[in-house]
Amino acid sequence: LAADGLGNAAPSTASPYVGEDPPLFVIAIDRYGEESHRPRERKDTLVNILERKEFVVNMVDEPIAQRMARCATDFPSRVSEPQEVGLALVPSKVVQVPRIAEAPISWECELFRAIEFSPHRTLVFGQIVSMAFKDDLLDEDRLRVHVDRFAPYRRLGGPNYARTTRRVQLRGPTFIPP
Repeated sequence: LAADGLGNAAPSTASPYVGEDPPLFVIAIDRYGEESHRPRERKDTLVNILERKEFVVNMVDEPIAQRMARCATDFPSRVSEPQEVGLALVPSKVVQVPRIAEAPISWECELFRAIEFSPHRTLVFGQIVSMAFKDDLLDEDRLRVHVDRFAPYRRLGGPNYARTTRRVQLRGPTFIPP
């Protein structure tokens, strides 16, 4: 969310959950490349996070995958990607930054630390302060996501994505000392 309230959204290749104490997400944000009409500029997402000190990580599933991919367009900074691609923004529970209404899971984060580790990329750590789940997606007793009701998409880089519709379980054996 820009300082003037303009919504912003961008798919991220590198955005893993990285810990529980404190609960952290990390996203890697590159600067615009030479192919962009904004070469070497900081992306709006990074500018907004550094100004507001908060952000929301929205998970993606099949119903919103195409619209999410369109958010990767390097629109001018005065264009709201969610509005441009038809995604609705709704208030978050804790942070001022809205979440995407259609997202199956949203993680509200406060800026924990930003590390500009190269001239091209910044790692942004966000401390998770609240979460939102679509109806019937969360098993509230066990605090687990019903994985059979959720087929997330993951950006692999550039225009390449993976969807998780085929799942397997691989278990290691329990070690029993001699």
